[in-house]
Amino acid sequence: METTGGGILARLSEKMLAWIGLALLIFLGIAIWKMPGETRAAIWSGIWRSVVWVVIAAAVPWSAKLYIRRILEAGTNWASAGLLAGLIVVDLIAAALLMTGWPGGVWSWLAAIGALAVAGTYSYLVTEYLSEMAGG
Repeated sequence: METTGGGILARLSEKMLAWIGLALLIFLGIAIWKMPGETRAAIWSGIWRSVVWVVIAAAVPWSAKLYIRRILEAGTNWASAGLLAGLIVVDLIAAALLMTGWPGGVWSWLAAIGALAVAGTYSYLVTEYLSEMAGG
């Protein structure tokens, strides 16, 4: 008889990781709660702006469903590259509108560029899926 999930040690480690994650979230919540009002407001502002950007970056590539057939009819890689570049520019504009200023240091710039790279990869995967569904 085969068991799925790797046995009792795998289940125990999953539960331990879940409890550690919950404890870290509670600790983070208490730490934010004890911060001064301005710092707390800045953190929450950054969180909701990031969430809004992630939602926009996740939704924008699906709009390509409206015009993916025309791009496939063009039959060139330049049309596909233009589509991806346009989607990334929309992500970049949304990020610029949601930012309160330029990133402050090297790590902030790396995080911003990394987030844009992830959004671009996601856009590529979505448009690839849409083109397959459209028969391309």
